[in-house]
Formats: sequence, C-alpha cells, structure tokens
Amino acid sequence: MGYHPNTITLNTLIKGLCLKGQIHQAFLFHDKLVALGFHLDQVSYGTLIHGLCKVGETRAALDLLQRVDGKLVQLNAVMYNTVIYGMCKDKHVNDAFDLYSEMVSKGISPNVVTYSALISGFFVVGKLKDAIDLFNKIILENIKPDGYTFNILVDGFCKDRKMKEGKTVFAMMMKQGIIPDVVTYNSLVDGYRLVKEVNTAKSIFNTMAQGGVNPDIRSYNILINGFCKIKKVDKAMNLFNEMHCKNIIPNVVTYNSLIDGLSKSGRISYALQLVDQMHDRGVPPNILTYNSIIDALFKTHQVDKAIALITKFKDQGIQPSMYTYTILIDGLCKGGRLKDARNIFEDL
Repeated sequence: MGYHPNTITLNTLIKGLCLKGQIHQAFLFHDKLVALGFHLDQVSYGTLIHGLCKVGETRAALDLLQRVDGKLVQLNAVMYNTVIYGMCKDKHVNDAFDLYSEMVSKGISPNVVTYSALISGFFVVGKLKDAIDLFNKIILENIKPDGYTFNILVDGFCKDRKMKEGKTVFAMMMKQGIIPDVVTYNSLVDGYRLVKEVNTAKSIFNTMAQGGVNPDIRSYNILINGFCKIKKVDKAMNLFNEMHCKNIIPNVVTYNSLIDGLSKSGRISYALQLVDQMHDRGVPPNILTYNSIIDALFKTHQVDKAIALITKFKDQGIQPSMYTYTILIDGLCKGGRLKDARNIFEDL
C-alpha cells in the first residue's frame, strides 16, 4: 500500500478503538494485521487485554493472556496486573491470587499495583486476614505502598467498622510522608458514621478542611446521612446550606438523606418542599425519595395524601418498588382499609 506502518502507528490505532469501547473492531483489526504478517508487541497485547477488562470481559482477557504467553510476546507485570485487577473487581479473588502466583513462578516481579489490586479484592470479599498478610508481605519485601494502597486499607477497615485499625493505617501513612487526600478522609468519616460516632466523623471532616483538603459531594453526603440517621436533622440542614455556600451541588443522594430524616422527624411538609426544590434544580427524584415520605404519611394516618402522592409519581413515570407496596399495604391495613389493601395486593 505504499506506506508501511510501524508498530507504534498500529498500537495507536488499536488503542483508539479500545478507548472508544470498540473492542470487537480492535480484534478484527488485530486479526487482519496478523494475517498480513505484522508482528505486534507487548504494548499491542497489553492494550487489547486492558480493553477487554475495561468492558468487563475479564475471562476473555485471561484467555488472551494465556494464548500469547511466550508464543507471540513475553508477558510483563502490566499485562498480569490488568487481569488481576479485573478479576478482583469481579470478586474472583482466588483466581486472581492464582494468577499472581503464576506471575511469581515465571520470574515476573509483582509491584505495588499488583498487591494493591489483591488487597482491595480481599477486602471486598471479606478476607481481612489475607489482605493484612499481603500488606505485611509488601513491607517485608521493601515495596513502598503508595497513597492508593493506604486508601484501600483505610477504606477496607472502616467499611468493616474496625476504626482502630483504620486510624492506625492512617497514622502509618502520615509517618511515611504520604499526604491523605479526600478519599482517605471520606473513608474515615464514613467509618465513624457506620459506628454512629457522627460527632467524631464531623471532627475528622473539620480536620480535613483545616489541612487544606477540600471536602467533596461524597464528604457532605456521608455526614448529612449520618446526622439524619441519629435524628439530628438540623445539623444535616446546616451542612446542606454550607454546600450551597461552597458551590457544591447536592445530588439525589443528598436530597434522599434529608428527605428521609425530615420525614422520620415528622417534618413532612418541609420534605415535600425539598422534592419541589429537586425538580427546580434539575435533580430528578427517584423511588427512594418518595418511599420515605409515603412511609411518614401512613405513619401519621394521612392515608389519602399518601395515595395521592403515589398516583402523582406514577404519572411522572416513576415505578413503585416492592418496598413501596409493602408500605402501602401495611398502611392501608393499619388504616382499616382492608379492601383497598387486598385489591393492591392482587394487582401485584
């Protein structure tokens, strides 16, 4: 064809197709190139493996890894890491660990990326001991954990409500000169929310801001939810107002926490005002938004208002969930409207 493209050009084309999510076209292009006698390199196959994992085709990525191994190219840590990360994401952590063992047996050195993926995977499937053992192995092998590794550990412990361990890892991180970011702080704030120590969570939130780390939408959502759950809705509303001052736009999660808190504290009219505000600000309410209000209306014996609200959101195209029907049938039965409850139950 006159111009003979080199491997860099071909890799750029493969990468372009993978970035667009056109993985099938990338493979057709690969097959055509191989048929024409082109020799692709580690970058080519690394890109295809990454493309498969990105679209959730981790098994196909593993097949490709095994197919090219030593025959077409020499495998490297990047290729292994990509598949290990994909497997951990899919919760196939034992398979990921087997692949890590295979990598080691072939003399390919795992790095901080490999270990971070596996530690994250072990936390996700609840294997805390394995996660800790692997972290200790990194330290013994003089592999320096980075901010991402520490964030995985802090988050894993906090999600498991092990706040003492989470704080210990946080202190270790600081000692190693790694500056915590908003992700680190959010994990701690969320952990204290989970153990209902919301005032401690707020204190960490304040420390974050004082340390020059700006809280994000998730930081505010965690705290707002925490205060609403312990019935301190006014504190949650103060945070909501603070968001506006800082130009942080509330999302459906923010509104749902507040609406649930207000509804449970009997401030239903204010909850409904927030629903109107959601519409005005282009944040579409969802079924969780309405379930909180319907539940509160039934509990305060406002049966007709609850039914009217269900009709209203159904007209807006929002489908009731099984929980909506549970609230509705329970509310109608307690309100003495057994016939209506039976009719709804038969329509399910």
